[in-house]
Amino acid sequence: MANSKSERHFNLLDAVLILLAILAIVGVWQRNNLKNLFAKKELMEPYIISFEVKRVRSTTADLLTKGVEFYTADGHVALGALTQQVATSAATVYLPHPDPEKGTVEAVYPQDEYEYLLDVSGELSCLGIEREQSFFVGGELLLVKGQEIRVQTETVDLIITITGYKKLA
Repeated sequence: MANSKSERHFNLLDAVLILLAILAIVGVWQRNNLKNLFAKKELMEPYIISFEVKRVRSTTADLLTKGVEFYTADGHVALGALTQQVATSAATVYLPHPDPEKGTVEAVYPQDEYEYLLDVSGELSCLGIEREQSFFVGGELLLVKGQEIRVQTETVDLIITITGYKKLA
């Protein structure tokens, strides 16, 4: 008659399987923690985004005052708030001269007392993350120097060109 007791021993394979199960649970937990860190903006730091807009109406430039919030055109991502009233200058275009040796010709848009075109520059304060020479506003929207992006405020829709960003000290 055979022995009906089956003996089970704890061996190395059992230890490896238990360890793998524990690591899988910890991995899922850590993934959710990292996801929550980005969602809660705990890793984000304050930055200043500089931008410019070419040839806007003077009445539009008057609406871009300190504290105005900028959002992406779809309204999903808050870019930031203006740190001060935007700087303005007469809208200027550089055109090639008919004689190539003379380079370019500067053309300034005509102005009247009621309305005229301006070039505008300003800065937005925001929270973001910089990774590998890329900047993510709110941890989700990638911005790079020279990029054009359609934005909106409560009163204005614009296409701005990103001229740079810097971390606040």
